[in-house]
Amino acid sequence: MTTAAETPATAEAPKGPVIELIPLGNNLGRVVLTIANPVSLARFQQEYGTLLQQFQRIQQLQARIQSALTTVEREALAKVGESEVKDFNEKDAVFAKVWNFNVPVLANRQTTFINTALRLFAVVSDEEAGKARAAKDFKEEQLVKRDGKNLLHTADIRGFEFVVQFDQFAKVLQARRDAFVQLTQLLANAKDEEQKKNIQKQLDETRGLLEKGNEEMAKSVGYSITHNYEVEVLESKFVFLLNQEEVNQVSSLFANAQQQQAAGADAPKADAPKAEAKKVEAKK
Repeated sequence: MTTAAETPATAEAPKGPVIELIPLGNNLGRVVLTIANPVSLARFQQEYGTLLQQFQRIQQLQARIQSALTTVEREALAKVGESEVKDFNEKDAVFAKVWNFNVPVLANRQTTFINTALRLFAVVSDEEAGKARAAKDFKEEQLVKRDGKNLLHTADIRGFEFVVQFDQFAKVLQARRDAFVQLTQLLANAKDEEQKKNIQKQLDETRGLLEKGNEEMAKSVGYSITHNYEVEVLESKFVFLLNQEEVNQVSSLFANAQQQQAAGADAPKADAPKAEAKKVEAKK
C-alpha cells in the first residue's frame, strides 16, 4: 500500500572546474551559472520559477500526506503526489541538461541574481534624437525605438564592482534630487526670515552637491538626472548564499592558503623544474 508520494529525484551540487564566489555584504554568494544574454536570462527565470513552484507544491503535498487522518485520504493524496513527482522529475531532467543543475539542489536555499554588466539608455526627445544622429561619430545602433520611446545608448557598465558603484551613486543622486525638491517646497512655504535663511543655505549646499555628482556621472557613463533611463541587463549571475558553516569553511581555506604562501616565501629558493608544468584548476 502506498502511503506517501515519491520524493523528487535529488542531485549533486552543480559541477564545474572552478568555484566562483561573490561578496554580498557580510555574506558570500556562490555562482551557479552566468548568463550573458537577455533572452536566455528571461528564459531561465521563467523555467526555474515554474519548476520551483511545482517543487514547493510537492513538498506541501507530502506534508499533507504525512498528516492525513485516514488511509483513504492518505492514498488519494499519494496517488496525486506520484503523478506530480513523475511530471516534475521529467521536466527537471530537461532543465538540468540545459542549465547544468537540478532545481531540488537549490529549492531550499536563498538565491538571487547579481547583475555584472548593464547597458544604459537615456530616454530622449525627437529633437535630442536628431541631434544625436547629426554627430560625426554616431552609429545607428546607438538609437533604439522601443514602446514609442527614443532610447539613446549612453554606456555599458561591466564588472560587478562597477555595477555596484553605479547603482549606489545613482541612488545618492536621486536622494540629493529629492532633498532639493523638498527644500525648495519648504522655502516657498516658509514665513519666518531666519527660517528662510537656514533653508536657503541647505538648498544651496544640496544644489552644489547635486550638480557636482551629476557632472561626474555624466562624464563617466553619460548618466544625468535630467533624463529618465532604461537599463538592459547584459550579464547576470545566479547565485546561492552560503550558510555560516560554509562561510567559515571558506574563511578557513583562505587563511590556510595565506599561511602556506607565507611559509613558501620563507623557504629556500630552488631552480624551477625543467619539465613543463601542467595548469591545475581548483575543483569543487
